[in-house]
Amino acid sequence: MDRIPEAAQLRVEGTLRDAIELDEKNQSDQAIRMLTQLVGEFPEAGTTHSYLGWMLSKAGKHREAIQHGRLAVQFEPASERVSLLFFRVLWSAEEFQQAFDEMKRFSAHGHSEEYVRMMAEWQGMG
Repeated sequence: MDRIPEAAQLRVEGTLRDAIELDEKNQSDQAIRMLTQLVGEFPEAGTTHSYLGWMLSKAGKHREAIQHGRLAVQFEPASERVSLLFFRVLWSAEEFQQAFDEMKRFSAHGHSEEYVRMMAEWQGMG
């Protein structure tokens, strides 16, 4: 959360948690509204864009979700969490090649145990 002022980080993290809880309670519209407001307040924070993209994806709004995912990766290219959420957004939109491209892009920045786990699962399916 490198683009969020230190003084606001706890509030932002709390809002993200609240939005996830709302989504889990099938109150996705309210969660999306909260995250949209957060993105408006912190437009260069990749984490806020990535969670908004994820929620939009779950709501079937794939085009918007991908746009937020791309912004998230642009603002925080080395964040594993941002990359994984963008991967899931792309996968849900059935943009499989783009999802694999994101996996490869992130691998150039760092290691992800989650990506390693996914690859192992897929190799075991063949």
